[in-house]
Amino acid sequence: MIKKLLFLLVAVTGTSLTMNAQNLLLNGNFETGTGDVFPNWTKLNGGTSLTSEAVEIHGGLRALKAVPTGVAGEQWKVQLESDAVTTVIGKTYELSMWVKGATTGNTVRFSNNIVTYGSDIAVTTTWQKIFYTITATTTTTKIRLELGGNTTAANTFYVDDVAMIDITATSKDFILNGNLELGSGDATTNWSRANNPGGNSIVAETVEVHGGTRALKAISSGLPTAQYTVQLISDAMTLEVGRSYTASMWIKAASAGNTVRFSTTATSANFGPDTTIGTTWQQISYTFVAKAASTKLNIDLGGSGNTFYFDDITFIGASPLSTKKFDTSDQTVFYPNPVKDNLNINSDQTIKSITITDLAGKTVQTIKAENIQSIDLSGLNNGMYILSTDTNKQFKFLKN
Repeated sequence: MIKKLLFLLVAVTGTSLTMNAQNLLLNGNFETGTGDVFPNWTKLNGGTSLTSEAVEIHGGLRALKAVPTGVAGEQWKVQLESDAVTTVIGKTYELSMWVKGATTGNTVRFSNNIVTYGSDIAVTTTWQKIFYTITATTTTTKIRLELGGNTTAANTFYVDDVAMIDITATSKDFILNGNLELGSGDATTNWSRANNPGGNSIVAETVEVHGGTRALKAISSGLPTAQYTVQLISDAMTLEVGRSYTASMWIKAASAGNTVRFSTTATSANFGPDTTIGTTWQQISYTFVAKAASTKLNIDLGGSGNTFYFDDITFIGASPLSTKKFDTSDQTVFYPNPVKDNLNINSDQTIKSITITDLAGKTVQTIKAENIQSIDLSGLNNGMYILSTDTNKQFKFLKN
């Protein structure tokens, strides 16, 4: 019980975090630095408009405050640029940041030093996570936050927890039973049927299969442009609003020339394009931005008088576990905070090396031992420090 309470203390202070996916941006949470200096970031246009923020923060103890200097569409007038990130040409990366505004209605965007620009995204007065996906065209890339665009009303932006991740390394398939192997008779586990005329428009198929021993056969209703009249619907998936996901499936038809589509069931639905299907197996896909955290994938098959066979459905996107989270399987607790003399450590792992740096990144103390469980910090000057362990844990603490 004591250990759980101590871990809760760390969670409340927001100082001990682990990440499943590697953030390729250094100091993306802006915690390192003093005054209005942000190590690993360079102020470009409108640099004096970029200052540190200690009240309006998304996580940790420090964020970025931006006062736009332009008008609508002039986001480039206030820019913060990251250090160069090593990228692989042709590989896809996802950028994200948390942002809020003093007022609603103005926009921000991502860009990079290769001069490609993300969409203008409207900012509200509550913290929201916004995304932009890029495909690398060079071996190094610098990310730019463009925060200079106002409408006629003045505004202020607060930005925190900026990240760049390799989507390939963090992707997962959110669909359950996508290969349709689980089920008995015409029932398919993790899937339901809607708008199913006669109750037998979608049935099990064991001959025309793409993989495994089981697929599904859809007998279309024959109503032009009415794909929704025969639907297979997945279980609800927990997605991240604003993030891109790609649905795909393998499908063939008894005769060529008719169309199917993907759609979603959520607070606000997405509809993919009508895709023409031939008589040999083909893979079709649809990429869309999630509009709701709870989303179901629909396969719409009712727009012709044809028979479709389909199999091996996937729904690929970056895992939600790639964002900051507490790792309850490996608990490391540092206490007390603030600390005066001894900092205690309770960890499921053996810690053999600790480095303590100030907020400017200067190493002020290094400790090495076989199993570090307590550190004497009485010799440190009062102030804020960051502790890093050889087990990839970090802890920000106040010495007083």
